[in-house]
Amino acid sequence: MKRVMLFLAVIILFGVSQVRAVMLEDWTDESGSNTGSFQDTLGSKMAIDTDAGPTAAQKSLKLTFTLASANGFCGIWHNLANDFSKETYLSFMAKAATAGKMGIALKDKYNVQYVATFPMGTNWTQVVIPFASFVKDPYYTPSDAVTGHPMDLSHTTSMNFQASNPGPNILWIGPMETGEGAAPAAAAGAAVAAPASSGASSGGAVVVQDFSSFDDKSGGTFQDSKGSSFAFKTMDNTNRPGSKFLVVTYNLTAGGYCGMWCMAGNGTGLDLSSAKTFNLLVYTKAPIAISLALKDKNNNQYAAVTPVTKGGVWETLTVPMDSFTLDPNYAPPDAIKGAPKDFSKVPSFNLQAKTEGAFGFAVASVVAK
Repeated sequence: MKRVMLFLAVIILFGVSQVRAVMLEDWTDESGSNTGSFQDTLGSKMAIDTDAGPTAAQKSLKLTFTLASANGFCGIWHNLANDFSKETYLSFMAKAATAGKMGIALKDKYNVQYVATFPMGTNWTQVVIPFASFVKDPYYTPSDAVTGHPMDLSHTTSMNFQASNPGPNILWIGPMETGEGAAPAAAAGAAVAAPASSGASSGGAVVVQDFSSFDDKSGGTFQDSKGSSFAFKTMDNTNRPGSKFLVVTYNLTAGGYCGMWCMAGNGTGLDLSSAKTFNLLVYTKAPIAISLALKDKNNNQYAAVTPVTKGGVWETLTVPMDSFTLDPNYAPPDAIKGAPKDFSKVPSFNLQAKTEGAFGFAVASVVAK
């Protein structure tokens, strides 16, 4: 029995440029043994066909289905033999008779299933799903899976689509591409999958901030008087019910500054003295750098800069803890000057614009390891 954990893709309007795209499926022939359906015994149904595509020259995969109940399932499997290890995203046009959401799954080199979801609109809309947004299926592990490995898409053997919303529907999926580098330019309504996990891990890692309970008391902004601006809000991450991620927009003028302070943990101070790296799971529209600052036990501020982002994908930015140096531009009024760096009690951290101009970025988690 095939089950897919369904994670709703949050719509984020970050328009980014395409680097390279390769056709994965054009749906010109789905007969034979390459594609098939599966469904529960509760009355769910799934039928597969091809139909007209987004343009007159294209075809689409047409799925006509009924999901009998929220506890049921129905979907299709589609065989692959592809190396996605150098690719960063899936891209395709899709539309549905009724708006909703749809699950997608990939089976990797170790036969482990990874899942994400995307929204379905009633008009042809571009869908972009970064491979980084897929998470291990918590409900289904194939009998031939070799567990204990990170996701490895160097030999991807299958792709599934599965219904999420109970009731009848029809989904049309246009030609599918994979791409390397930044995702295609997203028009209004294009969908970019939100992260399926927070990026936090066990094994000595300390969650500095996951934004699940972030509010006005957990952070604030600062900016110069030259016209720079910095704004933030949190969005529900339906990939992880009950959690949120941070969305930032800023405009940094030449020679200016702008940013925000964030509470570390509950604000009483986190012990990061044993951590080797400071890690942020981020999404940016285009390649940018972000300036960081940590306030230590002695209230001195230490600064560092992240690596430049790739842009167009969720990625983890890793900054060595020993790269944080005493901030030459700002000393908190309560700082104990001359005291040695002491990260045994870190009450807050800063996210600050580094790349000049108007940009945006999202942060799903901040973890020290």
